[in-house]
Amino acid sequence: MRIACFLLLLSLPGVTPARADHDPTLLRDHGIVLMRHGGAIPAPPGTLAPVPGCDPGAVLTEMGREEMRRWGLALRQAGMPPVTLVTSHQCSAWETAMLLDLGPVIPDAALDPWDRAEAATRGEQLRQHVISLERARRQGAGAVILVTHRANILAVTGIEAAHGELLMLRADRGSLGLLGRLQME
Repeated sequence: MRIACFLLLLSLPGVTPARADHDPTLLRDHGIVLMRHGGAIPAPPGTLAPVPGCDPGAVLTEMGREEMRRWGLALRQAGMPPVTLVTSHQCSAWETAMLLDLGPVIPDAALDPWDRAEAATRGEQLRQHVISLERARRQGAGAVILVTHRANILAVTGIEAAHGELLMLRADRGSLGLLGRLQME
């Protein structure tokens, strides 16, 4: 079943894994996912929030919106189970989560962007938060995708994620390990 879903994902136009040896169904079976929001730009002054309640500091570009719609469709067609999408309050992340259309969207301030002065302490806090969410997932809370920002993902994993890239993680004895990466072409 895993191989069939993985091969289906590989056959979809515009979708390729960053590493071909990782199966996208790992999310359902083993991990939690950090995702970088779709392509975005700083919002011009006076920009209205595209999603009620989000912070319009950065918004998706039209191409970013279309890519996230296609990415969500490709993941659903590949058999991605319903997930809870936990997102930062910034519109770029919140809108990404909604456009993926993979399940309910819940904002979480722990995923909000921070400034460089806060990076060390906030990075460790976010890492601990991801570990606690992965433990809850293992105890039956269900699969989770955390939609956040480049700097946050870098602080937690040391990985420079592309827009829309999924990093599948597993917590083990207080540390995070990378199970696999998936991204669009």
